[in-house]
Amino acid sequence: MRNLFLLFLKYGHIFLFLFLEFVCFILIVRYNRAQNEIYLNSANIVSGAIYSRVNNVTEYFKLDEVADSLANENARLRKLLYNSTYQSVTNIDSIFNQDEVFQYSYIVGKVVNNSINLNNNKFTINKGSKDGIKARMGVINSNGIAGIIKDVKKNYSVGISLLNRQVKISASLKQNGSFGSLAWRGSDPKILNLEDIPKHAAISVGDTVVTSGYSSKFPSDLIIGVIDTFWIEPGFNSYTIEVKLNNDLSRLNYVYVIDNILIEEQQEIEEKSQ
Repeated sequence: MRNLFLLFLKYGHIFLFLFLEFVCFILIVRYNRAQNEIYLNSANIVSGAIYSRVNNVTEYFKLDEVADSLANENARLRKLLYNSTYQSVTNIDSIFNQDEVFQYSYIVGKVVNNSINLNNNKFTINKGSKDGIKARMGVINSNGIAGIIKDVKKNYSVGISLLNRQVKISASLKQNGSFGSLAWRGSDPKILNLEDIPKHAAISVGDTVVTSGYSSKFPSDLIIGVIDTFWIEPGFNSYTIEVKLNNDLSRLNYVYVIDNILIEEQQEIEEKSQ
């Protein structure tokens, strides 16, 4: 208390001057229309700038929440695409009934670990069995295919990247429907090889390569990339085709794990027929 008293005693004239300046400022603004308008306009500009900065900071810390919300919305919209449904057709007592049934749904995940420089690259997502993730599910993002789920725990899952020599994807040419197997040879992370396209197929550089729909893991017509170059090796009856990926797998962030409700039935009957 004594220190506070000494402070006012020492600097009291300064505090009195500032107080009187403040009172004068209030009187001038209150009783002079021009000054009042100038004050209000200036106050609005300053407060607007402050609120804008505060809002920018607040939005920055909410980016993860916004990104999660957008990813979930994208998953919902993907389910509505034409290649996420199938036609359930029944013919009972000469009554024809055709219903459109959703075959694919999408589970949003965030990539928390990823590699692209190994021979067999993998990535980890922050969703697991408690979220409905199972082994052998396909994984995509907004730019195309990312890989296939291999190992699943309660809260996390590991996927085999397209940049993995163990992965082969059934792919086709959008232009003419010719299909083959897409695989990575371990050199360029942006180039994959499309095999088994017969040499009589009409192809050209720039043709779009998409999923064929013959795999239980991916719907048809998902964009994979475009033909970068192709040739025929002497003595071979099929093309050697290099496909430039549409997806940059070094920048995986949010992904969508594909839940095919018919996958178990399809895999069961295919395994029995082998």
